[in-house]
Amino acid sequence: MKLFKRWFGRTEESETDVVLDVEQSQRAARPKVTPLIPGKRDGDAGDSLPRFRVSAIGRPMVAMEKMEFTVARMRLREAFTPAQPVTDRNMFAGRNKVLSTLIEIIEERLSHVVIFGERGMGKTSLLHILDGLAQESRYLVLRGTCGANSQFDDIFRTMLEDVPLLYSTSISPTDRDDLAGRSLAELLPERGCDSRQLSEILSEITGTRILILLDEYDRLQSEQFRQSVAELIKNLSDRAAPVQLVIAGVSSNLHELIGYIPSIRRNVIGVPIPRLTHDEVQSIVNIGMKTSKLNFDQHVIEIIYALSNGSPYMTRLICHHSSLIALADERMNVTREDVEAALDAMVEEAEGRLSFNTVQRVRKLDVGERGATLGVISRVASTPDGWFTKAELQSQTGPGAKFATAMKLIEGELIAQGLVSEDSSGPEIRYGFTDEGLPNYLWMTVARDQFRTKAKKAA
Repeated sequence: MKLFKRWFGRTEESETDVVLDVEQSQRAARPKVTPLIPGKRDGDAGDSLPRFRVSAIGRPMVAMEKMEFTVARMRLREAFTPAQPVTDRNMFAGRNKVLSTLIEIIEERLSHVVIFGERGMGKTSLLHILDGLAQESRYLVLRGTCGANSQFDDIFRTMLEDVPLLYSTSISPTDRDDLAGRSLAELLPERGCDSRQLSEILSEITGTRILILLDEYDRLQSEQFRQSVAELIKNLSDRAAPVQLVIAGVSSNLHELIGYIPSIRRNVIGVPIPRLTHDEVQSIVNIGMKTSKLNFDQHVIEIIYALSNGSPYMTRLICHHSSLIALADERMNVTREDVEAALDAMVEEAEGRLSFNTVQRVRKLDVGERGATLGVISRVASTPDGWFTKAELQSQTGPGAKFATAMKLIEGELIAQGLVSEDSSGPEIRYGFTDEGLPNYLWMTVARDQFRTKAKKAA
């Protein structure tokens, strides 16, 4: 009993006093609720710690006098989302022309589509918006994201589980009253299915049209998967099935993504995703301003366009960082200085994605003196596969001294430092950075340094 009392810190109480009242036990077990706008208490050890400004349910956690900037910060999460694809059509901008082309191909030509381009060009966002618009028009949309080890049977079996069995003409009209909860996946063999079996099932679809969206197609390592998809496209086209595939992935051309298969060339239309134009960057910023209530002066938008290199990802990333800096200073107007500070944050983030050895090697380069040359090289290396040729470099520099300087740097110090590798296995020599994050890091570093130099001269 003495030991029992010591556990509870008791010395004088009776044995019955040690047992907690049931109601007290229940109250003690209840989680404490922190006020949504907590006040500081003198002596709290955590007073100096940074706090969340918004709760997980989207409610402000700050004092009322800071509310304007906190609300703007909440809206900013919707306006500029560099880390996530755009899923809200009200936030979608800069790709209306490509979206119109996609819809026309699907609706009028009844063709299969391959969307290709560089990383960060908005392919996944495009698929999200296409998905919503197609469902509005009563299409049945099936989506799959490919991985390195994805299997044809697994991806398409999962998709068919979302298609009600009542859409199949193989089902007798007398059996249609007993189809609740049943799907087309029941028609597949228990183990494994090939493109022929799948196309036979899909060719019997009635009462709707199906869109199959396959994203991240470039990540596939299985040539058998790619061959099966090509055969599926051919079979669906030959059977005039009401089913179309929309494939998206990182690639410089259609055949690089799906393979060179002459039999399906007439069944597939490739849609490249180009870099953003000035007007498209402007539309992204305009939608962000309208949503967040922040203001970007026109000269700031011009700077963002120059720095973004035509990338939707870079455009949103610059806007996001510079907006947060303005709000931290309790301002609703984003300035040139905010963009400059944003570049510092972006360079630091990009450096964190590089390997330690790469960072050390880059620091040995005189980036400041060679900024213009490194900027051109990093820009031309922003290809879907990261490789570029002398001809592609020359298209950026011209045939004169700038080209010679760039090639000397590539074939000399960059290769010697292990930052660039050379591939001579093909018809012409190709060059590529050994770390895929390095071109983007160099581009932002050079842009930041040049930005500062121009600012100093203007001052």
